[in-house]
Amino acid sequence: MPEVGFLANITNITKLFYIFKGYVVLNSFKGGVLKEKTTIINYKDYLFRTISCLLAAHVIVMMGRPQLSTFQALTIPSYYRTLAINFVIALILAFAVKKITILLDRRHDWYQDIWRRALLQFIFGVITVSILSFFLVWLYFHAFGQDIVGSGYLDYELPFSVALITILNFYYVAYYFYTYPRILQETIVHKQVVQMDATRGYTAMENKYDNNDAIDSRKNKELKEILIVETPIRSIPIHVKDIAMFFIYERATFIRTTGAKSLNDCLSIPSTLSDISEFVDEQIFFRINRKCIINFKTIDSFRACGGKNLLITLKPEYDMENIQREHWEKLIIVSGDKVAEFKSWMNR
Repeated sequence: MPEVGFLANITNITKLFYIFKGYVVLNSFKGGVLKEKTTIINYKDYLFRTISCLLAAHVIVMMGRPQLSTFQALTIPSYYRTLAINFVIALILAFAVKKITILLDRRHDWYQDIWRRALLQFIFGVITVSILSFFLVWLYFHAFGQDIVGSGYLDYELPFSVALITILNFYYVAYYFYTYPRILQETIVHKQVVQMDATRGYTAMENKYDNNDAIDSRKNKELKEILIVETPIRSIPIHVKDIAMFFIYERATFIRTTGAKSLNDCLSIPSTLSDISEFVDEQIFFRINRKCIINFKTIDSFRACGGKNLLITLKPEYDMENIQREHWEKLIIVSGDKVAEFKSWMNR
C-alpha cells in the first residue's frame, strides 16, 4: 500500500507539472496574438521611394517651364544640380513620412482607434512634413540668394509638394491595411504551433487518465454558451450550439458555423482542439479524430471505411465547397480508437 500511495503521488505531481506548463503557455498565448497592441509592419518600399522621389524632383524642376522639354533639360548642366538638390529634399521628406508612420504604428494602432490615428497621421504625416518641406526649400533659396516668394514657389511647387506628401501618407495607410491581416494570420498560425508543441506533454499525460477521472473532469469543466472570435477588424460573438464543427486545416484551427459553405466563410481562432474540448458540451460535440470536433446535428450517416475507421456523411447543407475531397474526407473520418465511443455517443 505505501508503494501504491507513493506512485499515486508521483503521478499527481507529474500531472500538476504539465497542467502548470499548459497554463503558462495558454495564458502567454492568450495575451499574445489578438491582444497585442501593436504589430510592426515592415514597409519594404526603398525602390518605390527612390523612383517616386526622383520623378517628383524632375516634375518640380520642370514646373513653370512649359517651353522646355525633358530632352532639352537633359542637355543643360544646371538641370542636374537642381535635380539633385530637389531629389535630396524629396528623399528627406519621404523618409520623414515613413518614420512618422512607423512611430504612430507602434503607439496608435489603426484598429485600436482609427479616428485618433487618422488625425495624428494628418497632423504629423501631412502638416508637419509640409512645414519641413517649406523650410528645406527656403534654405535652398536662401543659400543661392533667391527670393522664395518672387520665384512662384508658393503658387505652384508648394501645393504640388503638399499633394505628393498627402498621397505618400495614403500609400502607407493602404500598405498597412493590406499587410496587417496577413501578418496577423501568420502570427496566429505560428503561435498555435508553439502552443501545440509546448502542451504536447500535457496532452500525453491527459490521455492516460482513467474513465473516472475523465467523467469527473467533464462534471467540473465550465461550458461556454458564447464564444468570442477576434478578427483584425472586429470581435464576433458566436453561440457555441450554432457551430457545426471545429477543425484544423493547414495547421490553423477554424470554426465552421451553420451556413458556412467554404473555407473563406470559416473563422480562424488561436486555440487547439484540446482547449476547445474543455468548454463544449460533450452531448453535442464529439472529437472524431486529431483534427476535427463535430456537432451531432450535422451528421446524416456513417459507414465503415478502411479497417476500423468510420466515414461520416454530413447533411447536404454542411458540405464544404473549396476543400479538396481527400482532405475533406480525412477531416470527417472517425479514427479507429474512437469508433466504440462514437457509436455510444450516437446511440442516444
